[in-house]
Amino acid sequence: MKVSTGQTEERANMARSAGVSLAEAFPQVAATWFQERNGGLTPQKATPKMRVAAWWRCPAGHQWEENIFTRTVLAKWKNGDAAACRECVGYRVPYSYPKCGHTAMITSEAASKKRTRCWKCQQTWWHDNEERLKAELSAAAKDAASRAAALLDAVPVPEDVPVPLATEWRWWAAKQVQGAIAAEEVLDKDGECDLVLERVVRVAARLLPTWETAARAAEVDGVLKLVGQAHWAEGWMHQLAGRGPQPVAAEDRENIGFVLDAVLADWSQSAARAVAEDRARGDLAPTTAEITRSLTQAVASMTDHEVFAPIAPYVRTYRELRLPVVPDGKGRYGRVDVVIWIPGGPDIVVEIDSAPNAASAQKLAFARDVGAWPLWVRFGSGGIKEIDGVVVLDIREAVRGVREAGS
Repeated sequence: MKVSTGQTEERANMARSAGVSLAEAFPQVAATWFQERNGGLTPQKATPKMRVAAWWRCPAGHQWEENIFTRTVLAKWKNGDAAACRECVGYRVPYSYPKCGHTAMITSEAASKKRTRCWKCQQTWWHDNEERLKAELSAAAKDAASRAAALLDAVPVPEDVPVPLATEWRWWAAKQVQGAIAAEEVLDKDGECDLVLERVVRVAARLLPTWETAARAAEVDGVLKLVGQAHWAEGWMHQLAGRGPQPVAAEDRENIGFVLDAVLADWSQSAARAVAEDRARGDLAPTTAEITRSLTQAVASMTDHEVFAPIAPYVRTYRELRLPVVPDGKGRYGRVDVVIWIPGGPDIVVEIDSAPNAASAQKLAFARDVGAWPLWVRFGSGGIKEIDGVVVLDIREAVRGVREAGS
């Protein structure tokens, strides 16, 4: 790279204003200065803190361009020698990518992965083949289900891990391993499965949450992090402690039911107006999925009600929190539509369904037994099942009015 006269003068001015020169502060680094490629800038004019790219050449003849400031930093790989060359110490090695033919200086760790294309070529190749590759990866991952299962059967899982958590880990681990097998087959990522299995085994070894961990999570913000997912900490605390049912008093359940009923009544009026306006513009009636999303937002805003005003700054609302329960016929943990965490008081657990759902009934019964306010919002088709200790809000007529508004 040739440096212009103007650039040289600018660099010299920078050096003079910064004080001590590179030659004085780091003579061993200055000795690797490649003057022929640095124009009029010299180690005597340059300073150690200049953030300017310069060329360097080590005694072995390796040449590279690097910022002066980073060149003088004593990085770990230099082993105490500020003037060290990455290639000489083996930190960077030349590697030729077999499929694109490019050669680059990369870390020995990166070279050990034996990538077939450099990063730029890999991105271009993926962009040109993305649709086909995604389809092939999906098919290969499905075909790898039995192989992944066999590999996971050999992974030791602590015997006292709660069944729901072990189930969740198995589901997560299977997806990881199946994806790794597919990546090896479709993307030529050698060793990917071994790397993923190492991570899966590490997670399995630390699966078991303790009573102390769950209690701390329940006290701080109501959420326990397990296998990278957020869980309802109160439920885990009770399960790990082995506590029996502690249902909320019937009068308290009814009171919180009245609050949510008022919130949903306001929702039905505003939603009906919005649907009528949409229809006037020629839109169709809202789908069940759209109604569910709108109801979820309304339930999550329940804490805006005046009854929550004194504690509103401390309350937290979560969606899709996991529970330590696997409903009948399910292969994974259960999830709750809305959980409102109230510090020092019962949490509010809400399920929203457009049809009878046995899994929802089980999740709400679990929430009831560990001392929450369990609420079931029902709309759409099917009958309404009463559950002992669970407040069921029948809003079928209100939702019907929302759907028919403006028709």
